[in-house]
Amino acid sequence: MKTSSVFLFATTLCLGTGIAGAAGPHAPLRPVGECMVSRNVMDWGVVDNRRLVVKTLGSRYYDIQLSHSCRDLNRRPFLSFSDGMQQLPLGSGRGWRRGIGADPVTTDGRICGDIGDSVVPHSALWTGTEIPCRISSVRRIDKRAFEGVFGKSSEEARRMLDSSPTVQRTTASR
Repeated sequence: MKTSSVFLFATTLCLGTGIAGAAGPHAPLRPVGECMVSRNVMDWGVVDNRRLVVKTLGSRYYDIQLSHSCRDLNRRPFLSFSDGMQQLPLGSGRGWRRGIGADPVTTDGRICGDIGDSVVPHSALWTGTEIPCRISSVRRIDKRAFEGVFGKSSEEARRMLDSSPTVQRTTASR
């Protein structure tokens, strides 16, 4: 009786591990295609100290919310993005480097709003004293929502972004 209970427990544990490992140790939390690729950033606009909008290559637009107030967003003219799996880039904010123990699925500069993703406002020279601002969420928006932010007050821009729908990824039918 005792031996069969141990055998049953061990078998269940092995099967559970096999099923969990089938997705791979580096499976992303969401479809990687929905994340923003930081090296493709072309334009951005600051809504307020906790929110910005970003345009990337391929006419993709994103609404990025920060987890806390980032006062340097309005003071410093350049932005760099860092995903949670790599060290902060030195020099250009568009490049990326693989870090030690980095996740090969997301270390190409994809910003998904996961733990450790951040935006770093800085001046023309990277001094190393820049404070990263943690990103709490990233969502796709349409061109109208992106362009609607400019020329509005922070309050109006926030209301407009909050009411705009999230752009869903379309799949090509066969």
